[in-house]
Amino acid sequence: MIMDVKRPNFFIVGAPRCGTTALYSYLRQHPDVFLPEYKEPHFFNTDMNSGGAIRDEAEYLALFAAARDQTRIGEASVYYLSSQAAPERIKKFCPKAKIIVMLRNPVDAVDALHAHQVAAWLEDVWDLEQALALEEERKGGSHIPSWMDDPHKLFYRQTVDFAAQVRTYSEVVGWDNLHVIIYDDFKRDTAATFRQTCTFLGVTPDIQLEFPVVWSNPSFRSRALARFVRQPPGLLRRLGRMIIPSRTRAKVVNALNTWNNVRAPRQPMPVDFRNRLTAEFAPQVKELSNLLGRDLSAWTRIKDQSSFMAA
Repeated sequence: MIMDVKRPNFFIVGAPRCGTTALYSYLRQHPDVFLPEYKEPHFFNTDMNSGGAIRDEAEYLALFAAARDQTRIGEASVYYLSSQAAPERIKKFCPKAKIIVMLRNPVDAVDALHAHQVAAWLEDVWDLEQALALEEERKGGSHIPSWMDDPHKLFYRQTVDFAAQVRTYSEVVGWDNLHVIIYDDFKRDTAATFRQTCTFLGVTPDIQLEFPVVWSNPSFRSRALARFVRQPPGLLRRLGRMIIPSRTRAKVVNALNTWNNVRAPRQPMPVDFRNRLTAEFAPQVKELSNLLGRDLSAWTRIKDQSSFMAA
């Protein structure tokens, strides 16, 4: 019989590309908080086929075996937020679970998420506007990359439907157990936002930490090289398989990818496309504002060309 099994009592549930990795790394430094090294176990979103997900409960609980007497034991899985199954499953697992949600302007979130999926080779449509246009067909199983077994990661609009997601979690766990962090605040004053989060978790907020930038935008030195490495011409691929041992091919590909992968600012979204997305998401942003009692109207402002260029 296993005695004193450690179980998580708080969860960073998302959203993707909204600062969860940074918060996770900062909270891991807190002496009263335990977070395992393994981020994104995705144990509770059983309605999604998440790569690397842990589905066995014993294996999941083993992540927390090293916890000692910390007040808070938790984990971070960013697709719990957009999952239909996760809220109720978390509630059943831990009725008093504390839930942390991190959100940003959905236009920026979509842009950052698409860039990440491209860099991670989860997405084969490199143009965001085209990828969004394919979303409904992808939900029906079309236009999914052959190597992709995680199609929900390509449902960008579904992933940033923040108002509906926050409303669901508030109904399931209650507002007292729900803490929503706006990325703008987190970026502007990380220390203050961290202290507020500690207070929500019931751990001392008065600890001295450094807050280094944990994650920046993934990109390529050369998109042409990235495409070539991922999808070389058929004849060259066949010749390579005939002449070069598989281990050597893998080393060459890894070396090219390592050299080609960089962290760099994303190219600005075309202003007309950004404005169309801003208008599309405006009703959701308004609903989210009402739910949070927070003015998020800055996320709904339409930019003209001159102001966009000056920003």
